[in-house]
Amino acid sequence: MSWKRVVLVLTVLLAIAVGVVKSQPQANQANFWALNNTGKEVRNFFVSEHASTVWGNDILGRATLPDGMGTVVYFPSNAKVGCVFDFKLVYADGSQQTYMQGRNVCTIFAVQFNADDSFALVKQ
Repeated sequence: MSWKRVVLVLTVLLAIAVGVVKSQPQANQANFWALNNTGKEVRNFFVSEHASTVWGNDILGRATLPDGMGTVVYFPSNAKVGCVFDFKLVYADGSQQTYMQGRNVCTIFAVQFNADDSFALVKQ
């Protein structure tokens, strides 16, 4: 995927994410848009606070996240969650990838998950 396409996709996702987050009366500041750019279909998507050694629940439930698609990761408006998270993606083929950078989701609109790394679009 070219950088021009990545920037275009992230810009569109940013506009969607801003609209979704702003349309909720008490949106949690940790909500963010997640884009699958791994080249694989994601079967399970886990989020865990960076300091934790235990993964949270699968945020996709019964759904999957095809390559090139995204989803908004919501935290309950009354949830007392931190801002710094790690991520684990389990693919339809059974392989998995962890992203242990400790992303501060309170300062970003979106995270693009690539095969080996992730890229964040920071709030301004």
